[in-house]
Amino acid sequence: MPANTSRVDSADPSAAKTDLQGLELAEHHFGPLLHPTRATQSAWTDYSINRLRANRKYHTVVPVSRKGSEDGSEEDSEENEYDEYSDDAWLFDGIKVCVSQIEEEMDFENGTLQKCITILWNETVLDDEEPRSTDHIVKIYSPTAPMYIDVHFNYYCRPRWSEVEWFYSLGYKIQRRPSAMAGNALAIKKELKMGSPSDVHTRNGWQTLCWGYYDDSDGNYGKRWRRIECGEVGLHQEGVIDVHEALFGELEKPAETDSEAMLAYH
Repeated sequence: MPANTSRVDSADPSAAKTDLQGLELAEHHFGPLLHPTRATQSAWTDYSINRLRANRKYHTVVPVSRKGSEDGSEEDSEENEYDEYSDDAWLFDGIKVCVSQIEEEMDFENGTLQKCITILWNETVLDDEEPRSTDHIVKIYSPTAPMYIDVHFNYYCRPRWSEVEWFYSLGYKIQRRPSAMAGNALAIKKELKMGSPSDVHTRNGWQTLCWGYYDDSDGNYGKRWRRIECGEVGLHQEGVIDVHEALFGELEKPAETDSEAMLAYH
């Protein structure tokens, strides 16, 4: 029996029924993976345990079949189902619609990327079907490498008597060497910097994707208020490549003679 089987056994009851390790363990629970990259056995094992624990503790966007019976059949977990009439449905359904479009554009089977997304934190206040405020943390597990990306989004919008208070911030943190311990939502919240939207994702390895707010400085308030938007996109070419390589593996540079491919690459 492999030396670290006990770590797998303690991660999830279904995992205790297999002696698989490394990439085989990841394929068993989350496969088929997309052209998995080369990594150590311990890296794939830690990734698998982390993902199993996160999926048991939090909500996945789509149910992940748990292959745990002795005959190898799949057991569908009902633990991660959500109330279709709750505020959670707004986030879950929105992710499904957007990610399914990405899957179609990339010629992936429906659900290939959706099953990689786990919701750790969601506080949403809706006004009819539109969000007045939302704050959520999402894990996107790579279908290719033993990595994942934490994503945090914060949004707030409140109409006042003669003005609108509005801001948002979106950031991410690439976890290139995840431990077997599943991330804790409260611990992740403590990594963020509360304050101006531009400062939220500026420490502890977090990267800013974009932020914005309505400016109320220089007397722009009350009856004199005008909709003046301030903001910035912080994701540049290097960051795009980092995200792509974390999720889909190394990005190969096309031949210089292929002008269309080079344009897409840049």
